[in-house]
Amino acid sequence: MNIDKAENYFFELFCIDPADIKSDIALAQALSFSNALWGGSVPQLYNERGRVRLDNKETGISIVINLADTSNVVSSFFESAFMLKIYSVDFEILEAFRIKILKHLKNTLQFNSIRLLSDDVSTYIANKLYPEINRVENYLRKYLIKFFIQRIGYDWWEVTANKQMIEKAKLRRADRRDEISSYIDDELRFIDFDDLGELVYKQSSGYNNPDKIISRLMNMNNPDEFQRIKNELQSNYSKYFKENFQDKNFEQKWKDIIKLRNKVAHQGIFYKHELNYGLEVLASLAEIISIAEKKIDDIVFSIEDKQAIRDATIEAAQFKDDSFDGIKIIGKIDLNDQTYQKVGKYIDIDEDELLDELAEVQLSKWHKFIGIKWFVTEFLANKNFNIPTSYAMLNILIDKGSVLKYDVPSYGGYNIVAIRLNEEMVKF
Repeated sequence: MNIDKAENYFFELFCIDPADIKSDIALAQALSFSNALWGGSVPQLYNERGRVRLDNKETGISIVINLADTSNVVSSFFESAFMLKIYSVDFEILEAFRIKILKHLKNTLQFNSIRLLSDDVSTYIANKLYPEINRVENYLRKYLIKFFIQRIGYDWWEVTANKQMIEKAKLRRADRRDEISSYIDDELRFIDFDDLGELVYKQSSGYNNPDKIISRLMNMNNPDEFQRIKNELQSNYSKYFKENFQDKNFEQKWKDIIKLRNKVAHQGIFYKHELNYGLEVLASLAEIISIAEKKIDDIVFSIEDKQAIRDATIEAAQFKDDSFDGIKIIGKIDLNDQTYQKVGKYIDIDEDELLDELAEVQLSKWHKFIGIKWFVTEFLANKNFNIPTSYAMLNILIDKGSVLKYDVPSYGGYNIVAIRLNEEMVKF
């Protein structure tokens, strides 16, 4: 481990009411002859102008002892108190010496109370860990946005986040709104560190968790449900998250970093092994996310994947007012916003209904072509069909070959994506 600080590291303590020590000299002498502290060597004791100091050249540790003024204490009585400033230019020596001096003060010298004033070792470790934690945290945010927008769609946040995350983001965004936030959709910046990890390992577990598989099998009502469970277990979506995250122990590594991040945030005591382990795990997490990001374009959803996502979205909407925490494949959707308004106002279109609606438009001859966006967001939406699940069903029918998708050149120099029925498969 490289330590890039040349000056002294300090570990300062306020020690109250020892058993039989009343002066700074007496405390210095009690510390001097401890083999547990100095490993057989004896530190040099200096008493210059009322300043008592111990120096041990062999260990590289120095201790300055000041007798605290207790004469004006109001609410309680104690005979003596000392402030100890322990320091060294060697990070690792001071890191290990901290627990030695505390044990000696508490167990041998029997101080009644010991308070920590400063700990440069923990501060150094926290300052080393936090930039890396922040880097990986932002890296995961970037990955989640890219994956879910490219593979789930525009409304990925409502589809993947659970109710608690959605409400948390709304409240915090309203409380912390600034100029930049008024221009961007930045929900992921308003949820907690552990929520970010959950967005990954909720997907990673899917039906790969034996308890979830057993639960589904126990509640299975017909052979078709069994086939659906089988398809979901084998889906490209589940495989992608299992292979790229679950199999690489992402969840446990992320939870280990949660503990370290909480210690950074709450001024916790750190140890050298936590710095080494934390940096190692953070590097591993960054690599896991990097590899998964490179594979985003490779994942191709099967018809079963898309059907499962659509069904899961519908199921989540049905439970939006209950204590429903996520959906089976990708989370939950809350349609209570400007675009989709109240759940129940919109209908989730099924396969036959969509084919009938598309046939109606084609037979009407109103348009030279049927733009996919117009068909879903205007034609179907005006008939109270749910926009996200209509898109999902349309994608399924395109994969099945019942609907054909093609490009129509536009005057603006870009292509309009259009659709029509495949007359070889669908008679109308």
